[in-house]
Amino acid sequence: MIRTSTTLNNHPSFDTKYWWIQILLGIGFIVLSIWFYMTPVETYVSLAIFFSYAMFVTGVFEVINALSLRKTFNGWGLLLTGAIIDLLLGGYLITNEIMTLEILPLLLGIWFIFRSFSFLVTYGLFRKKSIKNTGWLLVGALLILVFAIAILAMPVLGELTLVYTVSFAFFFMGLFRITLGIQLLKARKQ
Repeated sequence: MIRTSTTLNNHPSFDTKYWWIQILLGIGFIVLSIWFYMTPVETYVSLAIFFSYAMFVTGVFEVINALSLRKTFNGWGLLLTGAIIDLLLGGYLITNEIMTLEILPLLLGIWFIFRSFSFLVTYGLFRKKSIKNTGWLLVGALLILVFAIAILAMPVLGELTLVYTVSFAFFFMGLFRITLGIQLLKARKQ
C-alpha cells in the first residue's frame, strides 16, 4: 500500500505540510535543555519564566496547527482546545512569576505527563499506519514520562535536581519532536 501525504494528513500527528515546525520545536527544546544543564543555579529562577514562555509558544504553534487541520481532520477542535489551554496557562504564568516559582515542580510534572501521553498516542497512530522506525518515538515518550514522575516524586530534593531532571526531559522531548518531524518529512516525500 502506498501512503500519500493526503492519507497521512487525516490525523494531526501526520500533517506532513508542517513537518518543519516539529523540527524547530525539537531544536528549541534541546537548546533549552543544554542551557539548563550548563547554568543550574541561575536556571531555577529563569526556569519559571522560560517554562511559561515555552508553554505559551507551544500553544501558539499548536493553535496554528489545529486551525490548519480544520478542513482535513474531524478532531481538530480537541487539538484546538488543548492548544488554547497551553496558550492561556502560559500567558497566566508569564504574568505571575512568583506563583510559578512556588508551584513549578507540580506544573512541570503535570505538563510533561500530558506531553508524554500525547506523544504515546502519536506513536500508536504511527504504528497503526505501519510507519517504520518509530521505536525512538516510543522511547522518547516513555523517558519524558519517567522524568515527569521523577519531578513529581522528588520536589523536596531541591532546585538542582529539578533543573537537571527538567533538562533531561526537555532534551528527550526535543529528540521526539525532531524524530517526528523527520518521519513527517519522509512521509511527505513518499
